[in-house]
Amino acid sequence: MPVVGYFTAEIGLWSELHTYSGGLGVLAGDHVKSAADAGIPLVGVTLLYHQGYARQHIDSNGIQTETFPEFNPDKHLIKTDMTISLKLDGQMLSAHVWKADIVGQSGHVVPVYFIDTRHEANTTEHQSLSSRLYGGDDDMRIRQEYVLGVGGVQLFDHLDVEMQGLHLNEGHCTFAMLELLNRGWSREELAKRSLFTTHTPVPAGHDRFDWGLVEQVVGDILPEDARTLVRNAGDSEKGARCSMSHLA
Repeated sequence: MPVVGYFTAEIGLWSELHTYSGGLGVLAGDHVKSAADAGIPLVGVTLLYHQGYARQHIDSNGIQTETFPEFNPDKHLIKTDMTISLKLDGQMLSAHVWKADIVGQSGHVVPVYFIDTRHEANTTEHQSLSSRLYGGDDDMRIRQEYVLGVGGVQLFDHLDVEMQGLHLNEGHCTFAMLELLNRGWSREELAKRSLFTTHTPVPAGHDRFDWGLVEQVVGDILPEDARTLVRNAGDSEKGARCSMSHLA
């Protein structure tokens, strides 16, 4: 069955599910719920965060500290028997997959899949990719985006559906496009089949990574003309770093 793959780094389905931070997550949740109501064949893909929200503490001196309570996905999601495997940092990363079924008014179901790197086969560093939403430095963020994009495309290999189009929320999901090009989609085909949402149209809303880091993480699926693509797409830095939004 042909479907649209809906990729997003965060999604707000209900408040107890700590996988969203703000407006983008609420928008993503509304997109999925509207698709379920309208009977649109959509499949959502995102990451699972075990420490999604911080808990603030104020001591007697007025100093604020934070702790990050562990979130238990068993209370809210269905653990599937799928395992995603992809190469990262010279070794294989494995990921569990969880699911939430969003049922529309007519009974149409839109599944949302959550990729979880808290897998016993992974290193501590790779397990931490499923810890915090928008946390960590560039080294962590780019690897989270790699798992979301490349791992998200691989997830469809386990489903009885065919992804004939994709919707990307922000540049966090750009690596999905590179993986599809690597699988044989032409650039013209990808352009016709893709929608891209810029939710935060300010410089701080667009991830930028040093090209050396991008090449290290992404490897061979990075197009040879990637720097030219970013430079010619109107990037304010003229391609000095890899703007994920402009690369898309």
